Amino acid sequence: MPNLKADASGRADVTFMLDVATLSDGPTSFVGRGLIVHAQPDDYKSQPVGNAGARMACGVIRRM
Repeated sequence: MPNLKADASGRADVTFMLDVATLSDGPTSFVGRGLIVHAQPDDYKSQPVGNAGARMACGVIRRM
């Protein structure tokens, strides 16, 4: 997934397509998985969190 950058009020909008994940049932589904927002961008090199800094928020992805 691409990095998402929020504005000063904490609002962010993004649109992207992934061909390796889905919201449909199955092993590649995001539904039921966790989402963690970090303070800094992922460097896409370091593990486990891409040197992305402190955890700022979290949630569970669910289908409405």
